[in-house]
Amino acid sequence: MIEIMFSNHPANQCDLDITGHSGLAKRGEDIICAAASVLAQTFVGGCETELNAEATGFMDSGNCKIRVRVQNNQIEKLQAVYKVFYYGFRKLTQAYPKHIKMN
Repeated sequence: MIEIMFSNHPANQCDLDITGHSGLAKRGEDIICAAASVLAQTFVGGCETELNAEATGFMDSGNCKIRVRVQNNQIEKLQAVYKVFYYGFRKLTQAYPKHIKMN
């Protein structure tokens, strides 16, 4: 099972932790793992390029621990981006509740 912890406290920071594999299919062929990975990579990359965010941590197969921080003048934008990606992760968990869960 994939477990996702996604939080945005304090306001200028988001933490994204993803662990595990969904078990729906073999590694490398699993659509749930691929979807979670794409959401995570797009969230981090988008924040870095569009919000000039500082991203620290790591992302590898079955394990992601990332902290994204922005300057105070980007807090509102980070909150909007966070809400969009939170929605994406939530929809994924609703579609595959036996394979992925979120805080």
